[in-house]
Parts: sequence; C-alpha cells; structure tokens
Amino acid sequence: MTELVSVNKLAEGGFNRILQATFHDGHEVLARLPFKMEAPVYHSLASEAATLHFPRLHGMPVPKVLDYSPMATNSVVTEYMILEKVQGQPIGEQWFVLEPKAIAKVMKQVVGIEQRVMQLCLPASESLYFRRDLREKEGFVTLPESSSGHDQIVVGPTAQHAWWYRERANLDVDRGPCKQRCYRASIHHDRDADSGDRAKLFGLLPSGLEARIAFPRAV
Repeated sequence: MTELVSVNKLAEGGFNRILQATFHDGHEVLARLPFKMEAPVYHSLASEAATLHFPRLHGMPVPKVLDYSPMATNSVVTEYMILEKVQGQPIGEQWFVLEPKAIAKVMKQVVGIEQRVMQLCLPASESLYFRRDLREKEGFVTLPESSSGHDQIVVGPTAQHAWWYRERANLDVDRGPCKQRCYRASIHHDRDADSGDRAKLFGLLPSGLEARIAFPRAV
C-alpha cells in the first residue's frame, strides 16, 4: 500500500460516518466509523463484518471487508470497518434517466440476487459472526459450509440495537441463537419471583417484547 494522500467525508447516516481514503497510486477505500450510541456497537459491527463476508462465500457481489475492529482498543481509538470501494456510479443517480429496457435489466439482476439470498439456509436464527468475535459465554451454531477455526462463520446472539440499549445490555437474557421456529426471549430468572421483579425486568426490555415472552409467535 502506498502513501495516503487524502481523507474526505463521503457520507453520514444515522449510525455511521463514512470516510474515503485515497492513496498515492489512486487506490481508494472506505472507512466506516460508528457514532457513539447509548448501546455498545461491538455486536453490531462484528456481525456486519461476518454478514458481508457470508454472501461473498457464495459468489455474490458484495464489497470486501478489508479490516475491522469492534472495539476501540486500537491505534485510532474507535471502532471501525474498512471496505473496498466498489467502482461505478450509484444507480440512484441515473435511475430516472434510464431507458425502460435498462431498468428491466437492472431489476432482473436485483431479483436474481434476491433469489440466491433466499436460497441460503441457516441452521438457526439471529445474527452472523466470525467465531473469533464471540465471547466465551455466548452460544453459537456453526454453518457447515463456512471455513473452520476462528475464521468460521457462525450464528450467534442478536445484534439488534434494542436488545443492547442502555441497561438492557446488562440483563441476563437469552439473545440467541435460536433453533426453534418461534421468536421468544428466555429470561434466566426464578419463576417464583414476585410480580414487582418481573415488571422491573419487563420495563427494561424492548417495547412489546414482554408479550412475546409469554406468547411466542411463529415465524
């Protein structure tokens, strides 16, 4: 890799700031820096890295993750993800001037990719991770077709923001993975606990989840 020439802010969303780094040889990469939220970003960033890698194993056109860190204990003192920059022009900039035949061609390609994604079968629900990123007590279910060892992709706990928001991150709650055909949370709590304790726990759970704990629904 040659000398870095410039770093420019490319975009900004609700969760990440995107920077574009350009090197002396013209090579460009994208750096995604998550905003400081009221929930840890460890699981969301680690899961996204594995989720982007998973379709690449099946030959799908997905940007390559060059490097990432779900923790801020690194030289830049923040969580980050470095992605290759896909060459080309965003379809949104040309969509309204495309001829009908070109639009039909694009839509066929999109539908084709969606069909390939829907054909992928996972052994459990919740979020994908590299095995190396899961902590000691976090359960996982392996994917037979992925690589072995620490680079192996597995299904681990959910990375959804609502499950880790504020005090919820400290709850002893089963966040998955789940092999059952239902969506529910298992609270490791004495069944004989009084209603006040239960209400206190439910108050910390994502909105509406308490009803799904008592009455799980099929998916």
